[in-house]
Amino acid sequence: MEEGELLALPFLFEFWAFEHQLPPEGAVDWRTWIIMGGRGAGKTRAGAEWVRSRVEGPRPLDDGACSRVALVGETIDEVREVMIFGDSGIMACSPPYRRPTWQATRKRLVWPNGAIASVHTAHDPEGLRGPQFDAAWVDELAKWKRGQEAWDQLQFALLLGDQLQVCVTTTPRNVGVLKSLLQAPSTVVTHAKTEANKAYLAGSFLEEVRRRYAGTRLGRQELDGVLLSDAEGAL
Repeated sequence: MEEGELLALPFLFEFWAFEHQLPPEGAVDWRTWIIMGGRGAGKTRAGAEWVRSRVEGPRPLDDGACSRVALVGETIDEVREVMIFGDSGIMACSPPYRRPTWQATRKRLVWPNGAIASVHTAHDPEGLRGPQFDAAWVDELAKWKRGQEAWDQLQFALLLGDQLQVCVTTTPRNVGVLKSLLQAPSTVVTHAKTEANKAYLAGSFLEEVRRRYAGTRLGRQELDGVLLSDAEGAL
């Protein structure tokens, strides 16, 4: 391989990705892609790479499929520290020549080709009134206290483009907004346990959490990524 190809290889996510980090094969006309998995299963990396795939063109200054993206987390801090600047966030995943600029005062990322991703939170669903988007990445939807309200406002803001899509990365919880999405015909789902990403996790972490939580409801939810629909203690 030539030097340029070797330098680009770490940023070719399709080459390195696990199966659950890519949309299901053959799924074309989906509106919502839910990546549901245990803690550390690689959900954040998948979401960040999906945003890259939507906003980047063949060359750094070429237009991508999308140009106005909503980044929605429960709080501003979570969007900034996890989705944008986290170890698996957008900035860490982007090669230097495609890396966006963070405009802190405007709470947004701007790519070299002009694409913009703006920060929004589930604590302020009304903040999604007014802006217009052609894509969105939603992180940890299942733990949002105002999840349904924020999700509804986001849907009304997806007004641009011909293929409006949302990537949802979340550990499952038995909440109405997630259960409704999973039942929607326009939703596709990929799923993984924490162990799916064990090559990038500390061995002592997996050993300890499995020892403590294997076989428990909390372990099934947080490690196996299973949506527990039955009430605890029910017959």
